[in-house]
Amino acid sequence: MRILLVRVAADTRYMQAMYKVVRMEPLSLEYLGAAVRPHHDVKLFDMRLEGGWDELRRTIEKWNPQVVGTGGDTCESRACKRVLSLAKAHDRRILTVMGGIHATTMTEDCLHPDIDVVCVNEGVFAFRSLVERFEKGEGFEEIPGLALNRDGVQHRTAPRPLAELDTLPFPDRSLTADVRNKYGFSLWGKHLALMRYTQGCVGRCDFCPSWSLSGGRYLRRTVDSMLAELQAIQEPYIYFVCEESLLDTKLSLALAEAIRKQGLGKRFGMPLRADTVVKKPQVIEAWAAAGLEDTIVGIEQAEDDQLQDRDKTTSVKDNIAALKILKANHVNCTGSMFFRPDFTQDQFDRLVEHTIELQVDCPQYFVLTPIPGTKLYDKSRDSLVEHDFDLWDFNHCVLPTRMPLTKFYDAYMTAYATHLQPFVVEFYKRKLAQMTAEETDEEMDGLMGFREVFGTLHEDHKEYAGPQA
Repeated sequence: MRILLVRVAADTRYMQAMYKVVRMEPLSLEYLGAAVRPHHDVKLFDMRLEGGWDELRRTIEKWNPQVVGTGGDTCESRACKRVLSLAKAHDRRILTVMGGIHATTMTEDCLHPDIDVVCVNEGVFAFRSLVERFEKGEGFEEIPGLALNRDGVQHRTAPRPLAELDTLPFPDRSLTADVRNKYGFSLWGKHLALMRYTQGCVGRCDFCPSWSLSGGRYLRRTVDSMLAELQAIQEPYIYFVCEESLLDTKLSLALAEAIRKQGLGKRFGMPLRADTVVKKPQVIEAWAAAGLEDTIVGIEQAEDDQLQDRDKTTSVKDNIAALKILKANHVNCTGSMFFRPDFTQDQFDRLVEHTIELQVDCPQYFVLTPIPGTKLYDKSRDSLVEHDFDLWDFNHCVLPTRMPLTKFYDAYMTAYATHLQPFVVEFYKRKLAQMTAEETDEEMDGLMGFREVFGTLHEDHKEYAGPQA
């Protein structure tokens, strides 16, 4: 069978600008492709890099797939539906499948006349079974982990337990061979691959869906499995797409030592909890020796009571200590902070001031957004004032703001400008010093992309009247 997997691109001006800066490989689709490719003809089309709607339409018409699958975040969900409508417009017999985080957390939103099947949560083996039964002309009711759309009604099959990570096939990166040199993140450079190491988290933060999607479990891969995949990856930089990479001390130390002994010469980035860094400085030291260069840490807020409001189990003291340990090991920290819609100007200023005090190398400021599948969404759903999912991109307010909306957005944009000197400049100086002339030229393109992102966001905020408090 011919199976087309589509890495969707949202249509909003802001997301189109972001795709020029953050273009990670579509790892989830590479997993799906690996699950079905031994017996089927699979094509992966990346709308961010291979053309937009017109080129996707031509691909569907020319290749004539029998199955089309896509998925994405909440802010990409409208585009996902449009992809599958495009497939159905070509041929109503095409089996259309939607998966990903939005399909999992808001399955009912995927009840759509052009979506046949929704994959709920991890979909690798569900998708394989789906394709096998579709080829045989059999029904899907016995496949766990699906929602079936029939005649305007959605029917859920039995839940599917999460698969142990070592049972998953290695992602089929040959599906993206023609565009792999374009994947990357302008904070860390191009020639970057993604890799899953663990799944789940011990945290129970009310704004994060990860721990609930894993059923509270913390899954991990074996050292042998990790090494086998690492050796097959060509890119020099690898980012672990985990919620928390190093909770298992014994496993983490064993993997770091194995990587060091193998002499793979890879550089790494990974997300970490502040309390993990503080409790396991020996693990950070071992990983720094193995090639860890960058981490994203959820700093979130400047006050302990605000952290507790979000069910964070880390503290401001943890954040301070973690940054010291990371700097002692020469690991760059991208700090994740969010501005609450109910912030006053003083609270804005305090969070920015705290971020600078911590000497965070590169800030990632967000607007606190109650994304589906979180406790925060359940608590906030009656207060939502923006229901257009295109704007649920962590940069637009979907809840009422205490400050006038224009003032809120002004304070948000000012936060980035305030932090630019000296830490972000120094961060880039260090990064550029490690690069070849060719890599430096590519990275400068990425930096220009950031200018477009912020310019676009500024225009969005200026034009968007939005819901008022």
